[in-house]
Amino acid sequence: MQLTEMTDLGFRTSVTVFRRPAGGLRWVIVPTIHMGHADYYWAIWQRLRSCQAVIAEIWDGPSSTGMAYANAMRLARQRAGRDLVPQDIDYGALGVPVIFPDDYLAPQADPERRMSRQERLTATVMTPILALHMALTGDGDWLGNAPLEIHDHTDVPRDADDIRRDELLLDVLREIDGEFDAEDMEVAVVFGALHMPAVVRELVRLGYRLTPGAQWLTAIDYDEPPYMRKPPLDGWMDW
Repeated sequence: MQLTEMTDLGFRTSVTVFRRPAGGLRWVIVPTIHMGHADYYWAIWQRLRSCQAVIAEIWDGPSSTGMAYANAMRLARQRAGRDLVPQDIDYGALGVPVIFPDDYLAPQADPERRMSRQERLTATVMTPILALHMALTGDGDWLGNAPLEIHDHTDVPRDADDIRRDELLLDVLREIDGEFDAEDMEVAVVFGALHMPAVVRELVRLGYRLTPGAQWLTAIDYDEPPYMRKPPLDGWMDW
């Protein structure tokens, strides 16, 4: 199955649901990219409102990695660089349990969900390096040349830290399955797309199957004018 898609129009990610034939627990699989248009993260947040729990990546706050890439794309005058924001999904506003399996990597959370000074510094240092790399691609379309299409069978390069994070994520998935498999409820998994092939394969191993009707969300586009996009929630990007 395809998890993300790159076309001449831009980059999209899927939202899919897995369940066992006998019913019970449903998994909502939401692969993400750490930079995109604000309405992309708004759409993800809206989909999560029907879930009874969320397993999410790192912490409840904006992404410094996303900030660095978004700023670098603008600095390098990339084709898809306009109107990009770092990933920011306000999980706390959902009012449901949220589990961060890899929270040992998380910076100290700011009470108002603002990025820490250290993260801002890291993003500031990373930005010109990334912009130079993008500029050296020579055609103004670094994004279109990046290997961003992910399927469940994609062989994703992993270092030791990535492998550890995958293990923590899958451990939480198995624990929830063992305790709530018969419940009529939805649990969302919201992680970077490179983590999702392992998640899908584990769900299939546990007996879950993909349900028809995947939803596709446009994270980054080349042609859609800004006035066609929905605004973010009030105060959502106020950091």
